[in-house]
Amino acid sequence: MGIEQHFAVNIEILKSSRILVGVSGGADSVVLAHLLKKNGLDIGIAHCHFNLRGEDADSDQEFTKELAKQMGVPFFTIKFETQNYADTRKISIQMAARNLRYFWFKKLCTEEGFEQIAIGTHLTDNIETFLFNATKGTGLSGLRGIKPVNNKVVRPLLSVTKEEIYDYANAENLEWREDDSNNSIKYHRNKLRHKVLPVLKEINPNLEATFQRNFKRLSRVDAFVQNEISQIWDSWIKPDKKGWRIEKTCIVKNQFSDVVLNYKLADFGFNPTQVADLLRSIDGQSGSMISSKDYHIYIDRKEIFIQKKRFFTLPDQYLITEFMGEVTNPIPLKFTDLHAQKIQFAKGNQVAYFDFDKLKYPLVLRKWKNGDTLKPYGMKGVKKVSDLLIDQKIPVHKKADIWVLESDQEICWVVGIRSSETFKVTDKTKRVYLVQTVSQ
Repeated sequence: MGIEQHFAVNIEILKSSRILVGVSGGADSVVLAHLLKKNGLDIGIAHCHFNLRGEDADSDQEFTKELAKQMGVPFFTIKFETQNYADTRKISIQMAARNLRYFWFKKLCTEEGFEQIAIGTHLTDNIETFLFNATKGTGLSGLRGIKPVNNKVVRPLLSVTKEEIYDYANAENLEWREDDSNNSIKYHRNKLRHKVLPVLKEINPNLEATFQRNFKRLSRVDAFVQNEISQIWDSWIKPDKKGWRIEKTCIVKNQFSDVVLNYKLADFGFNPTQVADLLRSIDGQSGSMISSKDYHIYIDRKEIFIQKKRFFTLPDQYLITEFMGEVTNPIPLKFTDLHAQKIQFAKGNQVAYFDFDKLKYPLVLRKWKNGDTLKPYGMKGVKKVSDLLIDQKIPVHKKADIWVLESDQEICWVVGIRSSETFKVTDKTKRVYLVQTVSQ
């Protein structure tokens, strides 16, 4: 099957009216743009200048600009400070270029009304990706091959070999630019391309066709596995007020829990090493926390909790004056000044009574922190708030939401937990300050 036949089979993935084509100037992307235009599709060309190859990069930019002009299609280009981007984020140049490219492509789609992004990835690229992933370490998803459609990104040439692309370009008298860096074996992918693939083709001259069949099989197997995993995951995970929770017994009793967690926690940004840490901590002491870029996993006594990190910053403290009757921020509290002789004391941890005249205003409402201490009501001596929370069996994922009320830098109430002996109401108290939580 020739390249045009391959393209005709795959054209059904191009369902949009406007397609943004990523064109570097190489044969792959030039052939892709040519085929799309030849088939009457409405396209625009986008070219990235990564500031890595000096005059050659400038020439690539001019070449793609002229190509768009000859085709009579819109042209978009941008110049990135790729090395600086990679250095500041401590990632590879290849990863930096990829991130910058796709971010800009998606931005163009929004601004210019393109519905899909076409990339010239071909079968040989797919094989190199398989070998790269298998060498570095991966799961089944890393071996199934690149998807022909991934959200807005489409790859119509994914079943076409590099040789077929060159054959088509020569037959159509197309011009393209060669990137000399593709010949350097200092990059891992290039080493696979120039050193490993030729040896594999000696072993199997039909290597591309064999891999194409393998990718189809592995993709089907991966789809089946993901479906089974999703059913298990859905039976495990339950919504929580601030995220999700999973009972530890679900994980412990399933012999494939490592497989399930590796698949599903990847969606939250957790890597296999962190999943292994989680599994080791399941039977250990509660209180551990594992973090990805955007999420925390809290390991409690009977459950684990997945919560999104808070990206907004609350003030360090809130001042409570003696005239405030009620506050809703950061937590809902009601403050009442009472005469001691007329009080009917209520029980429970959601109310606290203080000798009004022992308090120094304004009071301070803040989050608790390590090192905080309290003189617990009814007890002698001082106790760490952290120990108090352990005694009260406060789940680890809820500890971050515990507030304290202070008077002159001494804690008078760990809100909803325990009040202080220092500020308690006695027979000599004339005015009572009642503080209580308010249900939302």
